[in-house]
Amino acid sequence: MMKKQLIFFLIIITNSLFARGVDDGEVLFNNKQYLKARVIYENLLKQKPNDALYNYRYARCCYELKDAETAIIHFEMAGSKYPQRDLYLGELYFKTYRFDKAVMAYQSYIASLKPDDVKLPEYQAKVVQSEKCARLLSKVEDIAIVDSLVVGKNEFLKFYKFSNELGTINQELLKLTARRSVDKIIYTTQRKDRIYYSDSIHGQMDIFTSFKLLDSWTPSVSVSNAINTKANENYPFLLLDGITLYFASDGENSIGGYDLFVTRYTPSTETFLAPENLGFPFNSPANDYMMVIDEQRKLGWFATDRNQPTGKVLIYTFVPNASKTIIRTEDNDYLRNVAQLKLYRKSNKTVLESSNNTTDKLQDSNIQMEFIINDSVVYKHSKEFKNVEAINLWNELNKSEIELKNSKLTLNNLQQEFSNEAIIEKRNLLSPQILDLELKIRNLEKLIKSKIIEVRNAENKYLKMKL
Repeated sequence: MMKKQLIFFLIIITNSLFARGVDDGEVLFNNKQYLKARVIYENLLKQKPNDALYNYRYARCCYELKDAETAIIHFEMAGSKYPQRDLYLGELYFKTYRFDKAVMAYQSYIASLKPDDVKLPEYQAKVVQSEKCARLLSKVEDIAIVDSLVVGKNEFLKFYKFSNELGTINQELLKLTARRSVDKIIYTTQRKDRIYYSDSIHGQMDIFTSFKLLDSWTPSVSVSNAINTKANENYPFLLLDGITLYFASDGENSIGGYDLFVTRYTPSTETFLAPENLGFPFNSPANDYMMVIDEQRKLGWFATDRNQPTGKVLIYTFVPNASKTIIRTEDNDYLRNVAQLKLYRKSNKTVLESSNNTTDKLQDSNIQMEFIINDSVVYKHSKEFKNVEAINLWNELNKSEIELKNSKLTLNNLQQEFSNEAIIEKRNLLSPQILDLELKIRNLEKLIKSKIIEVRNAENKYLKMKL
């Protein structure tokens, strides 16, 4: 009798704690405290992994915290009970280059709206954009990356190391309004007899051109109606052939933000051909611009703000193909990674390398590390540590980083397995494993941050004692 009473008492306590967790989660969620709410719903899902509300809210928390892959899994688990989830899924699928799925998600959300909904045209445009990207994803170009470098956007052209034989490019800051400034780019040919430049007309950027006369310049004119649209066109560059023009546009043929385009001048008609979107991996849903190609040195450069903080851009140096080489594969995940430049072929190797470490210049293969000790000391090799405690902490840090990398690989495999699994029972088995791994990864990331500080402090303390 006593045992039954104890069990009954434990059940009451468990239910009470569970109910409190539900209430706490709802309060945190409604107050947009997504980091704390995620922890609550993570625990609730361990007890009820198929609950539509818990999956939806956990996914929303992950969405707000920029954890796209986890958000996708749990939005999918939430089912169709909450129509808003299709809108979130459409955005997440698009950001992760699952464009076919983005089309279906947006269409599903549109089907839930009333015919007179004022936002209907906006969502229909997203369907068209996703369809366009899906077509481009079948034509991803295989390029070899030489280098990449993160720099300040206001001076990014200083890092384009091309020959003066290509001409010159100047970057100025054009203030359109109190809150909006844009790049004004002036390209001058090598012979200094012609300029292409961007400028503002009523707040809209277009590209203009002018020819050098004996002692003056011709009046500036729009470069072409085929190039300048109702949107913004900027970042012009002319090849040495004098007819091939690269530029960036955020018009209707863009897949998001500025995209890179190429067009060619036809002397017989004195017009430019219809511009062609360069596609992936040059373009992305972010801003991509300022293509420069040095055909003699067989090098090219372009800038992008994909995955970059405000005010920063990533410059890629690459080897231009003599003719466009399309990647042919049935592996969609591989294709998505190459399209995003998460994977690429390095110029001096035949293997694909990860570009997730592009917060600084890509490391040469003979450099073992780059660890900042203080403002004036940077170690390039673990052998440079002077302090035994710092060395031990460094080894612990290395082990944690390896464990984090392996955990992320395992998580990615489980997420792929979950996405491809149609049987509910098998999904239920995978869900707790995924949740546990997500928690482990977050804890490892916190541990690594603290270890980095410990290593730095230990080495600095020793260095100060030796002064």
